[in-house]
Amino acid sequence: MKSDRLRLDLRSCCKRMSFLSAEFERRFEAKHGYPPGGNRLLLAGDDSDDIRLLADLGCATELLDFYAVVRQVSLPDLGNGTFVHSARHVLTGLRGAMPTLLGGVTEDPIIVFGSDGGGALFALSTSGRGVYRLFGGAFVAGTYDADQAGVTTVAPDLRRFLDTVLAELEGRINE
Repeated sequence: MKSDRLRLDLRSCCKRMSFLSAEFERRFEAKHGYPPGGNRLLLAGDDSDDIRLLADLGCATELLDFYAVVRQVSLPDLGNGTFVHSARHVLTGLRGAMPTLLGGVTEDPIIVFGSDGGGALFALSTSGRGVYRLFGGAFVAGTYDADQAGVTTVAPDLRRFLDTVLAELEGRINE
């Protein structure tokens, strides 16, 4: 029952983000003088195989719930860009294309699920420490090695990360 409520809450958040990203896109050129870069939230389609494979690899439930609703988020004009990658992209990352361990000052298993337009990665701690923004480190043998300055906790969980993105999107529309 709790999972059903969380999924409904996530659907509501994503529906709002979809509406706001379309509104942001629609108003962008008049406000900034150049065309927008394709700001949108894509709803989940036939991604069930990728989600099942993520589950088989032990992916965090909050990411699985997210990918049951959303395929990906692309907001290239929000700040320096905010992107939540597709389940397939995350799956490729877990298979070696992205780090799965945070090393250096903070040791923590992670799942990279997004990025920004400035080269930073967004990663979910699988030990429950929240969502990290990783910048300026080195990716070596599955580990993202960074000093403390390169690791910032930006939200306590995925849902609150999405709430932060939603609030930033609302703020940009209401400027």
